[in-house]
Amino acid sequence: MADWKALLDNEFDLFEPISLAQRLVRIMSVSRTEGEVEIARFIANYFIDNGIPVEWQEVDGKRANLVAEIQGALGEGPVLLFNGHMDTVPVGSGWTYPPLGGEIVQNRLYGRGACDMKGALAAMMYAAKMVALFAHSLYGKLKVVFVVDEEEENAGIREWMRVYRMRREVVDYAIVGEPTGLNISLGHRGVAAYRIEVRGKSCHAAVAERGINAVYYAALIVRALEEKRRELSALGDPDLGAPAVSVGKILGGVAPNVVPETCLLEVDVRTLPSFSLARMEEVLREAVESVREREGVPFEYSITQCIPHLPPARISRDSELVEFLSRSIADIPGEVPTFSPFPASCEASFLVEAGIPTLIFGPGRIEEAHSANEFVPVTQIVTAGRVYALLALRLLGGE
Repeated sequence: MADWKALLDNEFDLFEPISLAQRLVRIMSVSRTEGEVEIARFIANYFIDNGIPVEWQEVDGKRANLVAEIQGALGEGPVLLFNGHMDTVPVGSGWTYPPLGGEIVQNRLYGRGACDMKGALAAMMYAAKMVALFAHSLYGKLKVVFVVDEEEENAGIREWMRVYRMRREVVDYAIVGEPTGLNISLGHRGVAAYRIEVRGKSCHAAVAERGINAVYYAALIVRALEEKRRELSALGDPDLGAPAVSVGKILGGVAPNVVPETCLLEVDVRTLPSFSLARMEEVLREAVESVREREGVPFEYSITQCIPHLPPARISRDSELVEFLSRSIADIPGEVPTFSPFPASCEASFLVEAGIPTLIFGPGRIEEAHSANEFVPVTQIVTAGRVYALLALRLLGGE
């Protein structure tokens, strides 16, 4: 049996994945801009230059997912998927370092998307190059799927899943490279959003007592929802975290001298396999009804879902994939396999829903994502590349 760690150590270039990450960060690839095409072209050229065939998978006539495959020469075997997204959120303001500069300062690579998730893309790209070097000794297949539109409406992964089902393809294991700080995340909570509309009665502010102030009662509902959030925090799942509710937007009123007739709240909710979306809707309704009952005011309201539910995702700790990934991490000097919940949601949900055992593992911390001065530690990019490569070589190498 091959000593994959020794073979990989002999070939692994510590600097190439870092350089790749810098070059990716310098490409502005904000979701739904031409940058998504530019970054896909750069990645495709890298794969082609290293003898890895690629497929462009059109999404909406303007953008495309990128699919690369490395076929083991020894015949049939497991299929491992590396998944990531090429798009980023807008650059924003408040940066100390150039957001498209790819600068490295004190072990940190700064730039929009460095953490979410160009560090992981670079690590996966280089890992794929390493796997291609040893394809003659491998079974099965490594499939790399980089998608567009993750930061918007998941159009990229939805299209890939459509083609996956149409072709009746099979994937046995998947790694999503979202930033976990190199901890193993067994899944994530589900996410959806709701709009609560509070309807009162307008009148002149000089005789406000004759009206029903929708903004005032909406504010009380916000406080009631905060109380619910505290209650929910006690229902935490050690692998996924706790169900949650958070008010993210308030819109109400037309002028200071008018008692507002309506007020809108938009609320983010996080679900668990054990705490369903239907149960979360009950929580929202309980919060509103508690205000109506306490205040004794007959304001009207409606609760409607405004963002579709992305279901929670989970894999068992007993999964073979968990074992292989843990071993690969443990073989890196100074690294210890550690489990932690992934606090956000991601496209692992689509893979798990299709029956693919999926783990989330990548460089950087989700706390740095979408922020000014976003960064990823360069040492974590290198470590992730080694772990990804070692995992693939062991899974496809017959161990």
